[in-house]
Amino acid sequence: MLFSTGLTLTLTLLAGAPKAAAPKPELVDATTVIPDLVLDLRYATKDNFLKRQVYPDGARCLLLPDSVKRLKEAADALRPQGYRLKVYDCYRPRAVQYEMWKILPKPGYVADPRKGSNHNRGGAVDLTLVTKDGAEVEMPTPFDDFTPAAHHGYAGGTPASREHREVLRKAMEGAGFQRNKMEWWHYDLPGATKLPVLDVPFTPAG
Repeated sequence: MLFSTGLTLTLTLLAGAPKAAAPKPELVDATTVIPDLVLDLRYATKDNFLKRQVYPDGARCLLLPDSVKRLKEAADALRPQGYRLKVYDCYRPRAVQYEMWKILPKPGYVADPRKGSNHNRGGAVDLTLVTKDGAEVEMPTPFDDFTPAAHHGYAGGTPASREHREVLRKAMEGAGFQRNKMEWWHYDLPGATKLPVLDVPFTPAG
């Protein structure tokens, strides 16, 4: 009986003990893993559909380790074909998502920050192809073009633009990313919607 009582007491104490907080996912600077990655972080400039700079100077392409691992696989597959990857957007702090929502509170263009975007989770990347020397290649539309021409199923445009879109898709899906059918530039980490929304700053404190 004494053993039973002691076990019951131990279980009761364990049940009432506070649960340890789950560790926050670490974010990785993608350029430390993919040295030839080209950065063109549009929201760190005014050259975006918001027409405002909403990322600070010094913003980096931060992603979850699994996202970076897959992105490296895609970059490695593209290099022998004569291409490099150029990123437009990677991780986005939730605080920035709120700022974007203030400017354009329109689902489909900006994700509701209360729910969060896969960018807020470090599980999404917006990107395109460039040549080995960094020259632009033709795509069906510019980045953040919210028209049917940006859809993966768009059959218009030039043959070269469709070919480049397909080269990017094959590399990204071959690395395990999932395409956004409405945006040729946007790819998600599988299961990203189940990951926590983060609010880690772009640059280290201090």
